[in-house]
Amino acid sequence: MLQEVPKKVELAFDKWLKGDINRKKSGKPRFKGKGQYKTFTYPQFKKEHFQKDKITLSKIGTIIVIVHRQIPDGFDIKTVSVTKKADGYYVNLSLDDKTVPTIKADFNPDNIVGIDVGLIDFYVASDNTKIAAPKFLRKSERRLKSAQRKVSRRNPGSSRRKKAIVKLGKQHKKVADTRKDFHFKAANDLLKKYDVVAVEKLNIKGLAKSRLAKSVNDAGWGQFISILTVKAENAGLKVIAVNPNGTSQECSNCGTKVKKPLSQRIHNCPACKTSICRDLNASLNIKNRGAHDLKAQKMSSMKSL
Repeated sequence: MLQEVPKKVELAFDKWLKGDINRKKSGKPRFKGKGQYKTFTYPQFKKEHFQKDKITLSKIGTIIVIVHRQIPDGFDIKTVSVTKKADGYYVNLSLDDKTVPTIKADFNPDNIVGIDVGLIDFYVASDNTKIAAPKFLRKSERRLKSAQRKVSRRNPGSSRRKKAIVKLGKQHKKVADTRKDFHFKAANDLLKKYDVVAVEKLNIKGLAKSRLAKSVNDAGWGQFISILTVKAENAGLKVIAVNPNGTSQECSNCGTKVKKPLSQRIHNCPACKTSICRDLNASLNIKNRGAHDLKAQKMSSMKSL
């Protein structure tokens, strides 16, 4: 278990001094105090130490656990991580999956949809379906502020302050869990109907530093796209990211560029007289670009063969 600690320290310093694979450097590593270090990892673990509702951890012993799902046959456990969260301890099992995801047998590249994510509507699809932005953080702000004020009023280091911090953490975790559940359900609905989902390749980190930071973080676009991509790969489907430049300004019908401010929610094309919702127009452009990129990938793979 102690082997993983210097490994994490070395990785953190390498990312700071050398950068990652793409040479992007991270910030300077910060010292984690007693209350901040919340995860420890076992780099080796034997499968027989995990039973139906019990797990045996070295130096700790046998613990009763609530199992989310049983381990499928043929999978070996690589590592075990124990994480402390606001509402208790969680055990994460990393499995050695040797299967290679394959494209579904009846995969249809023409069954494609484009989605335009936003802050008013969480996404607007090219088939004119939309989901309103749930705004979980905004709706929970009053409860979070009340819990935060209780923490501020308690004396530092007191047991009452520790209890208030736990209650605040549970409120934040509830918001995060509700948002994640929404993302899984939204991704599942899309992949039930379509074989290919086209999305924009957004600079979410840059948007999170703008004046819309709270709304962007509340929407959780990055988490949604990650969940959508992983679920698509496991199901033998595809998610394709396209260039986002000009998707809102370009007419989806004739290609004419129609400049309009963000406050203008209707796309009116003077050339072909198309008048549709701004977000629907963007989603249609995303779908068209996704179909074009998919054909280009197919042609390049055929040439390589």
